[in-house]
Amino acid sequence: MSVENRGSVINIGIIAHVDAGKTTLTEQLLYHSGAVLAPGSVDLGTAQTDYMEVERRRGISVRTATTVIHWQDVTINLIDTPGHVDFAAEVERSLQVLDCAVLCLSAVEGVQAQSEQYYQALRRLNCPVILFINKTDRTGADPERVLATVRQLLRLSVLPAGQEDQWLSELAEHDDQLAELWLEGRNADREQLVEALIRQMHDGLTAPYLTGSALLGQGIRELLDLIILTARPPAGDPDGPVAASVFKVEHDPRLGRIAYVRLYSGRLKNRDAVFNATRGTTAKIVQIRKTSGRRAFDIGEMAAGDIAAICGLSDVRAGDWLGDTAQVPRSVPVAQPLLQVRLRPVDEQDLSRLVAACEELTAEDPKLDMIWVPGVRQLLLHVTGPIQIEILANLFETRFDLKVGIEPPQIIYRETPVKPAIGFDAYTMPKPCWAIVRFEIEPLPTGSGVIYESRTPDTRIHYRYQGQVEQTIGPALQQGPLGWQVTDLKISLADGEDHPVHTHPLDFATVTPMAIMKGLVAAGTRLLEPILRFWLSIPQADTGRMISRIVTMRGQLDAEPPDDVPDQTDPETRRLLTGRVPAAESMDFPVYVAQVTGGRGILTMTFADYQPCPEGYGESTEYRGINPLDRDKYILYVRGAIQ
Repeated sequence: MSVENRGSVINIGIIAHVDAGKTTLTEQLLYHSGAVLAPGSVDLGTAQTDYMEVERRRGISVRTATTVIHWQDVTINLIDTPGHVDFAAEVERSLQVLDCAVLCLSAVEGVQAQSEQYYQALRRLNCPVILFINKTDRTGADPERVLATVRQLLRLSVLPAGQEDQWLSELAEHDDQLAELWLEGRNADREQLVEALIRQMHDGLTAPYLTGSALLGQGIRELLDLIILTARPPAGDPDGPVAASVFKVEHDPRLGRIAYVRLYSGRLKNRDAVFNATRGTTAKIVQIRKTSGRRAFDIGEMAAGDIAAICGLSDVRAGDWLGDTAQVPRSVPVAQPLLQVRLRPVDEQDLSRLVAACEELTAEDPKLDMIWVPGVRQLLLHVTGPIQIEILANLFETRFDLKVGIEPPQIIYRETPVKPAIGFDAYTMPKPCWAIVRFEIEPLPTGSGVIYESRTPDTRIHYRYQGQVEQTIGPALQQGPLGWQVTDLKISLADGEDHPVHTHPLDFATVTPMAIMKGLVAAGTRLLEPILRFWLSIPQADTGRMISRIVTMRGQLDAEPPDDVPDQTDPETRRLLTGRVPAAESMDFPVYVAQVTGGRGILTMTFADYQPCPEGYGESTEYRGINPLDRDKYILYVRGAIQ
């Protein structure tokens, strides 16, 4: 055991593609560490970390679960993340709080596109990775094939845990001292090898691996030993200012919202006041607690480097930052909702309860991005797929006692300007008000996002009012002339005017959306549609039908699979197809693949990007709320005269 780890805290995440056996692995870690008397079962619905009724019934993880275990005098905060792609937002928020990740891969299915996506996100966060090749007891298991794929796809050197005599030649490729020993035919001592391994893990060059079967409890104790050997406790000053991130929020009927936080600096104790930098509010901590198995207990205080659940932060949302935000690492996006659904209560009298339920769920998962327009009583949520929609329907019924109608999902398009234009508006009536702005709008290449600049001196528009303009640009672009979020453009505040007497607070927040919308209408906008990258392994006999279907869906096939896609198929019996396809055309593609191949097709689809939508495809959507183009009505709305 590494002396540096004794008595310390390490934050470990279990990351995997769907059906890799991740939750079963977590159950075995709980059992072998002594946290529970017996491991739970996914199939029997007794898994300790699947605490929601729908998780136990469906046998899938929906929410991130945290639990604490102890091994060799080390406290391990274990974070079990969902495997299904529909719940990737849960994984995204968890990755940034980890000190090390265990990437669980099936010895049968191998590396999947989702595994690669999570690994690349971990690399961008400089998070070291341990590989656990699971399900070696299954027919068709081939750990060597999986490891070869890891080397090819993830570009990782892999080292067998517990076999240090095989490490020197691999580690020497990136370590001059070890290279000298290897060339001279000398051996390195174990401490040198371990320290070199840890450095190369952090650099994304190397990963140690174990093979085993979580179902049979094989390789579990070895995995715990490997975590202690290679995962280093986090740096962080317990005497510094408080700095923390909220990676999970759940609701307790008695305690209200519970925020799961990683503390990067400082200390927190029960009854401390903590500043939520994201919300601009301060709240008093009621309780700090941890969970072991399904048992929660009060720990009273936490210090830098630890993870715990905090009760008492009533307005907290997942993704919030607490205290000094400069010390909190930024998350790496891996989830992109491409669908939106409209909700209606079966009983119209339940509408206010449904809105409150959606607000609560959005606090737990901000990517639901609830949109509520009171004037037209319209309620929308953003979702990633059919499984998430099913889970939401179940939550409304079981958790909130609401019967909810969910309309068929609609693709989330975006729009972008076609040509340069000017957006001008003078908000000088009805008095008292005075705010004049002139924006220059320029289209940018696809994928550029939004760029804003001001070329207006504060002698024309006071810097305080210019701040209002900049803060309003984002909300003003949420809906364009076609009803979708506007992107890939540059907006320049070219000129404007305030008035020393007549300009009132928020006048420039009122005029900005009106001028921006005028400019977008003058520029003309076109639709952008979401594109998916697909990876499809099928029996050779089904190749013709599948290619025909992909072409019909406006898909583009790669002539050869890209270098970053491993071909794990037998060329004599199966065919690997890769390419890109519009999300709007492929919503029923998984069902088609299953039907045509008799369940023998393996399809993975991930978000790629947004691209211009061909003429005649895509659809606009109605403007939600009062359109700034309806100038008089919009001004009355902003002033609170109408709703």
